[in-house]
Amino acid sequence: MTGIDFDCPCCATTHCGTDGTRDRPWPVLGFHRPDPYLALSPRELRDCDATDDACWIARPDRTDFFVRAMMPMPIRADPLRRLDYEPWVRIGEDDFVDILSHIEDDAYRAEYAGHLATALPGYEDTDGVPVLLRSQGHLRPLVVPDPAVDHPLARDAREGITREEAELRIRSFLLR
Repeated sequence: MTGIDFDCPCCATTHCGTDGTRDRPWPVLGFHRPDPYLALSPRELRDCDATDDACWIARPDRTDFFVRAMMPMPIRADPLRRLDYEPWVRIGEDDFVDILSHIEDDAYRAEYAGHLATALPGYEDTDGVPVLLRSQGHLRPLVVPDPAVDHPLARDAREGITREEAELRIRSFLLR
């Protein structure tokens, strides 16, 4: 396949012929809001709040908390490339408060249990897949699929995907 062209919303630049290397990285597959937020009715949206990195949804019986995270997907036999997802993860209230309390502390490191709250290109069902979140100071937390889970996402996070598969996922994401 040839390189991928895309318009970057962060720098407002058109990138041509990207190949996933450090000098010409592929676009990050980021998601504006968690899937449960996108499913809310206009009335339900009054009972929630969301930024680019955090979201909470108040429901009659509970409140759900979400953070946006980083999940690099290795490319098999190619340590120079990776596919970067930025999915949302559902976590508990105490973990949500802890992450937000330490967001400016670059030395703080913690690990949290959560569940994916974003459908990812390349997988039939990722909603609710157990994951671990690792704080990274002021950077978005790092997502690591729970290695004990028998899901294609966990396998791919360990073993990687092919470059062709990565490019297909990116192209399908850009078509949305």
